Amino acid sequence: MAVVRRPGAQRRLYPVAALGMLVLLIMLPNLAWVSTSGSVTAAVAGVIVPAILLASLFAALGRRIWICCLLLLPFALLAPLEAFYIARYHHPSSADVIASVFATNTSEATEFFGSQLWPLAVAALAALTLVLAAAYLSLVNNVRWSHRSRALLLVCAAITPAALVISSFATAHGDTQARLRASSVALHGLSDTVALGFPFGAITRVSNYVYERGAIQAQYAKLAGFRFGATRGHSAGGSRQIYVLAIGESSRRNHWQLFGYDRATNPELAEVRNVVPIRNMVTSWFASILAIPLIVTRKPITAQRMTWDEPSVVRAMGEAGFDTAWISNQMPMGEFDSPVSMYALEAKHVAFVNHAASLTDPSYDEDLIKPLRDTIAQTHGDLFIVLHLMGSHLLYDRRYPEAFKQFQPTYLNKDTDVSDGERINNSYDNSILYTDHVLAEVIGVLRDSNSTAALLFASDHGETLPTPTCSTSGHGVGSRYDFEVPALFWHSDLYAAAYPERVAAVRANADQPTLTANVFESLVDMADVSFTGHDQSWSLFSRDWSYRPRFVNSLVGTTNFDGAVFDQQCELILGVGKTGNSNAAQPAQ
Repeated sequence: MAVVRRPGAQRRLYPVAALGMLVLLIMLPNLAWVSTSGSVTAAVAGVIVPAILLASLFAALGRRIWICCLLLLPFALLAPLEAFYIARYHHPSSADVIASVFATNTSEATEFFGSQLWPLAVAALAALTLVLAAAYLSLVNNVRWSHRSRALLLVCAAITPAALVISSFATAHGDTQARLRASSVALHGLSDTVALGFPFGAITRVSNYVYERGAIQAQYAKLAGFRFGATRGHSAGGSRQIYVLAIGESSRRNHWQLFGYDRATNPELAEVRNVVPIRNMVTSWFASILAIPLIVTRKPITAQRMTWDEPSVVRAMGEAGFDTAWISNQMPMGEFDSPVSMYALEAKHVAFVNHAASLTDPSYDEDLIKPLRDTIAQTHGDLFIVLHLMGSHLLYDRRYPEAFKQFQPTYLNKDTDVSDGERINNSYDNSILYTDHVLAEVIGVLRDSNSTAALLFASDHGETLPTPTCSTSGHGVGSRYDFEVPALFWHSDLYAAAYPERVAAVRANADQPTLTANVFESLVDMADVSFTGHDQSWSLFSRDWSYRPRFVNSLVGTTNFDGAVFDQQCELILGVGKTGNSNAAQPAQ
């Protein structure tokens, strides 16, 4: 860069120093990423590419460097926050993180930043001062980049993407279509690399957030005019009513002590009074995006659309006079999360407490307890709350704190001769042990509220784990254990006194072959709500509950689970046996 005006040497140093400090500030998150990661990806996406792009920006505005400084102002303000986030999670932020921030209230944000809040505020103020100083000094000293290197850099920056596309096309094998696909992949790879770095990746993250948020709100708007016409029953003796739906994640029933597992994975719930295990529930889908709508809406169990033409049970409860809240430890948006987050918009109070950048980062469901307690304390009327747990989602070792590392060695313990399968099972069981603790904590909060309270828990789907005959793990596999899920009901003494017939009914139905699709109508009955079209034959809290064929959607198509044939290795669903009927009448909802 050249300074056209020729003041003294000391004066010429001021704008150069300010610009250098500004660039260093903008690069701070990238340097934090490299220092915590040390990977080649971090070096390329976090240093090399952002440095080239920053230099290209200064080159493009070489005659007006001060404008470049002002353009970098929002990124300079964000740089300390991004660096703080990377130092904590060892990964750049994402559109999910931005969504979590916008869904976080002031008290939760203060708790997240902790003692770093004021230093970060001071850093943001210092960043503002630095940007304004760099812009002012560049303007009054007429700082320009007039060297021929400027033009050379711009040419190189412009031709690099084109060269990458041409090179990929020329070196790819196959016909023209295959070569075009290879070029597209290369271009997307470059775009993904830019998206990881700062500050230019922040633009992508904000754009993704705006797009996803718009899609969620557009879908929500389609159902804005829908009304269930829900009404309340009696007042439960005049006490406050608090009801909770807890949605589990990737939890398989046969690894729960409550359902006969030989390990003590439910030591706390096993000691809690008024817990009613629902022993024979299955989900009809093995992926959250299709499984959760079955829990919160009246979507038919064989419908393959991600959304449904009705709102969720949250809307029905709100119509009936309940204050409503959705508190989630899941990601607020993304390909597999946005359709579920749409239902959160129906609640009056919304909190997404998971600030991790990806599912590989630690996320603990105890983070739901304080927002739950605060919501109860800060509201005064009857209350319906949805708690969405992260549960046992991969990676299992990232779902529980060190104190719950009871079954060892775990999958992350590599320095052992124990097989991968056994270590994976240990990690998974630790995640179930932690879910047991979290649910016991939730019940404790409800019990301490001295209200007419009840909780209904069901996992969205199960999980396949390695065995001596099967090396497969995860969900979406289509095994028996993807569909068999744990569920339970808990009630306060005041609830039992107000609704003895409902408690008796759910206890009578607890061992019946049930579906997660029973949850919507069951919640309506549990809260003594009704509306035109409410079908008590789906409700576990009604003596009128009746069995429906339990259709599940596996890799071989729609199958009646109660007549299914399973293979002997991984217990994958192969189809329907002689006693089953895959063509039985579909459940009507």
